[in-house]
Order: sequence, then C-alpha cells, then structure tokens
Amino acid sequence: MKIFWGCLFISVAVWAHSQTAAASADAARSHLSVADFGLVYPLSNDWVLATQMLRRKFESSDPAPNFDLLLAAVYVPKSDLWPSSPFFSVYAYRRPAADCKKSLEATIAHPQDKKDRFEGGIEEFSAAGRDYFRINFTRGSGGRHRCMICTVVDGRLLVWNAGAPNQKGLDAIVATLNSITPLPQQTTTGSSQSTELKEGAAEAAPSKPETAQAERVKVASGVTTGLLIKKVTPIYPADARAAYIQGTVVLQAKISKEGDITDLELVDGPIELAGSAVAAVRQWKYKPYLLMGQPVAVETKIQVNYKLQ
Repeated sequence: MKIFWGCLFISVAVWAHSQTAAASADAARSHLSVADFGLVYPLSNDWVLATQMLRRKFESSDPAPNFDLLLAAVYVPKSDLWPSSPFFSVYAYRRPAADCKKSLEATIAHPQDKKDRFEGGIEEFSAAGRDYFRINFTRGSGGRHRCMICTVVDGRLLVWNAGAPNQKGLDAIVATLNSITPLPQQTTTGSSQSTELKEGAAEAAPSKPETAQAERVKVASGVTTGLLIKKVTPIYPADARAAYIQGTVVLQAKISKEGDITDLELVDGPIELAGSAVAAVRQWKYKPYLLMGQPVAVETKIQVNYKLQ
C-alpha cells in the first residue's frame, strides 16, 4: 500500500491535465463539501473520514490544485480488519463541465503519467437514480485495485478516486454510491433526518443545532491521556513494516460521557498505518470527563506512534 498515496496524486494529476486551471482567486476560497452540491452522502461507522488529512497534503502541493476536495474516507470495518484498507476521495473540478465520458476518454488517450495503464473501456452504470462513468486501472507492482468514477452535478464533474487491496474492497467503495440522496430542505424546525446521520459523514449533513453540541467540550490530548484506563496496542501492518513505513497517526476523537470512543477522523500520518490505528483506538476506554462534577462527552486528539525496531 506504500504506493497508494502516489497513485492517488498521479490519478488526480492525470485527470487535472484534461481540465483548465481555475483562477487563482478560486484556490483561496473556503473548502466545499458534498452538501454544497445539494447531496447527502451518509457513511456507516465502518468508514473513517480522512478529509482533513488529504486536504493538508494537497494544499502543500505546488502548483495549487484546481479542484475542491469534498471528502476522503478509509474503510475500517469493526468485524474484519483488512491488512490494507480500501480508500476513496471525492473531488470537484472548478471548471464547469457536463460530459464525464468525454473527459475520461481524454484521460485514457493522453495520460500525463506514462506508467498509468487502463484495463477495458469506460463502464456506464447507475446508482440511486444517478448516472456514473467508470474506468479501471491495471494493477501494478503493488497489486492494488484502482478505479476512477465520474458523475455530473450542477454542471460540474464530481470524481471518485478509489483504491483497495482486492475487488471486494473496491465493490465496498462503489456500494457507498447507493446511499447518496438529495439534501433535505431546511425547515424552521430542522430536519430529523440530518440528526440521524453520522455526524460529519461526507461533510454533507447540515450542522446540528448548537443546543445539541452543548454537552460536548474540547479538551487537550494530555488531559484525556490521564483518563485512559484501557489501551489496546495496535498491530503493526505487515505490508507497512515490510515497506519501512513508520510515523505517527493523529486522530480526531469523540468520547462519550461513559468514556467510549464514538467517532474517529484521520487528521495526519501515513495512510498505510491508518486502519491499524483506528482498529486499536476504537477499543480504548476512558474514565468519564467531569465538568462541574457532571460527566460530559469530549472531543480530543489521539496520537498513535509506529516505530520500526
């Protein structure tokens, strides 16, 4: 999986090659989300958001990207830890366009990176009433399955870049398209559906009312470290060890009043170690954090270190 981040950047670069660069003023605007395209993209708790992590990597690239990264997520099922986690990102190019097939044909015909190879042609399919186009990459030395998926929303191309250790993992990514629905209209009383979605899932659901957030506070990582009563040591992924990958995985965590991990998001670190870190931290247990003598839910950052001996 060591080559996956490289493959991701290559795929984006190849696609971007067929797009006209946006104005520099666009590059400085605030981040967009799936909700800005009128969509809700709920994900199960088996998916861990990695949007912050990937945005940080793209924003440090030169030249600046001409697209908006809407979402990134890693598949870490609780019941079956995969040795190499499936991963996808969704991004939208700033130049208006309405023909996915034409753009994918240009990508196949004129790849910017000569190492990229494509198998088969362009596949057309539908999910949840929306039309999509897909191309598959041939597996390289890493043996990883990869594909690119495109659809048109509001006159712009939305593109999925997906990678997985096997076809089953790629199918799990494609299956998430079935959950995409139009964003419910906001009312004065609020939408009950929006509060039932995983908070922050696809960054698409409307924000919860302030009253729903009042019982959760942000605390420093050092504070929660002192409350830790059960710590499960992560398993060092064999493929990451073989590739001499080490470093620190940083997670944004939400901890319940009872001291249980309720949600995690990847903030920084090697993606090859992400699945292992998430699988371990999900099992950690904390003493309740007390605010004025009452237990409250908290948000904090958790660091998981991996060091080769």
